Amino acid sequence: MTLKLYETLKYFMEAPSVTGFEEQRRKRIIEVFSKYCDTVSVDVMGNVIGVIGDGDRNVMLAGHYDQLGFMITHVDKDGFVGFKQVGGWDKRVAYGTRLKVWLGDESEDYIVGTVAVKAAHLTDKEERDKSPELKDMLIDLGVDSKEEAEKLGVKAGVVCTPYLDVTSLGPRNSDKIIGPAFDDICCVAGLVKTMSVLSENPPKNLKVHFVATVQEEIGLRGATISAYNINPWAAIATDVTHAVAPGVKPNQVGGVELGKGPVVALGGNFTRALWEIMESVAEENEIPCQRQGVPSRSGTDAWAIQVERGGTICGLISMPNRYMHSPNEVISLSDLENLGSLIAATVQALDDSDLQHNVEVYRK
Repeated sequence: MTLKLYETLKYFMEAPSVTGFEEQRRKRIIEVFSKYCDTVSVDVMGNVIGVIGDGDRNVMLAGHYDQLGFMITHVDKDGFVGFKQVGGWDKRVAYGTRLKVWLGDESEDYIVGTVAVKAAHLTDKEERDKSPELKDMLIDLGVDSKEEAEKLGVKAGVVCTPYLDVTSLGPRNSDKIIGPAFDDICCVAGLVKTMSVLSENPPKNLKVHFVATVQEEIGLRGATISAYNINPWAAIATDVTHAVAPGVKPNQVGGVELGKGPVVALGGNFTRALWEIMESVAEENEIPCQRQGVPSRSGTDAWAIQVERGGTICGLISMPNRYMHSPNEVISLSDLENLGSLIAATVQALDDSDLQHNVEVYRK
């Protein structure tokens, strides 16, 4: 499945999906979900929901498919383009980034641009010692005037992404792969692995909703709507988490490493009984698994899902990721394979579970 999983991830990633402009990737997700799910629908926000099973209890599995990017705000008289970030870009890695400037919501047409960078030979010491602010950066499109840029379709509201390519890191056929915005389309690909397992052996008591959510990067908005509509008995969100990397100490990221398996989160944002099931299932099925303490806000769709309506049993399984929110994130394919397997095994355990919402009433 690993090669197939890689091809699925690559297929998803090659289509742009800047937050609020997810149309192109949405088409591909619908196509892939339709191969495994009983039904596939899209809600008013743009969340894609695939369903397997027709049991009485709703289970929600969520991963977001929107990505960071830039939005053009103006074009100057010389054809250089001002922009603002969509989501939490790190200004240090924006400078000098080669971009695809997407020319239509319903089209995969693009032109190439680059965030203009002043050559080191022309900078003074003060400039070299600090990163420029995003508001001071411009995109070079290789045109000579505003009119020329506008003829190409470049105008306010057009969005840009880094080059959307995926490849092995280091040796060919390496377990580690590199690309932009694995956050969080890699986990949507992982859910496809879960689908492939559950479609062969559907749950008896559950109705499983696979939700590719939108607008996570600007406030968990898609998850909020989908959780309200689905009203899940239990939910598992999946997203990337920081892994040990050069300059990152193990204690900063809870010792999470690439290639050591998906990560079960523990903390107030999650239900103890569910994370205990996840860890038990991982041990029983010999699925490599790490754990990570999350003492407060997780910053994932789980934060919104847990408290929607009257609250729900909620968990988070994460993918280790190096260099998050950069044009060159790094993940492990074996981690992704195991993430899909762990979620599938957890759902199968929930199918036979008597896990309760434990609303207790005390009377005098």
